[in-house]
Amino acid sequence: MDTRDPFDDLLDWLDPAREVAGQKYRIIHAGLVRMFAARGFSDAEDLADETVKRVTDLLPKVKDSYVGEPARYFYRVARYVMLEAFRRPEIATNEFPVDPPQGNNTNDTLERLLECLDLLTEEQRELILEYHMYKGREKIEHHKRMAEERGISVGALRSRAHNIREALEKCVTSRRGNKRGRDNHPLRDV
Repeated sequence: MDTRDPFDDLLDWLDPAREVAGQKYRIIHAGLVRMFAARGFSDAEDLADETVKRVTDLLPKVKDSYVGEPARYFYRVARYVMLEAFRRPEIATNEFPVDPPQGNNTNDTLERLLECLDLLTEEQRELILEYHMYKGREKIEHHKRMAEERGISVGALRSRAHNIREALEKCVTSRRGNKRGRDNHPLRDV
């Protein structure tokens, strides 16, 4: 039985020297807080903590295969945390739900989504993540800028995003029953 603290593994992944790893961790965490705060989240600290928790939970599965600066992985996971937070309705209430929903496998779904996103090209991945970054009026203006930068119409951008999202949904769904699912996935033709 492994009695090692997962946070120690995270620090080791950041750098073998504990002091350097601690500095890197503080820089990454502060950057995450700034990123969430810049997007208007009042709970930026909590979202940064959630991002660190998810990276820590996913680390045993990714640390041997991940190539690159670990900080980039934190920011990649943070983008998904941000997308979830944008979709989360904020309801002012003094009461908590009596029966919280059962069977919420957010980490499993996130893991499958990350795997499916890795199957996309870099361009497709950036497009779909950027496309779903904003809500409301900001979203409309952002989509116009995205289309302009790519030299296409907003309708063409919407169509591309729709096709990628549909393929991602199929991929995530297909991986629910098939943990490996790598040989037969719907993203090859996107």
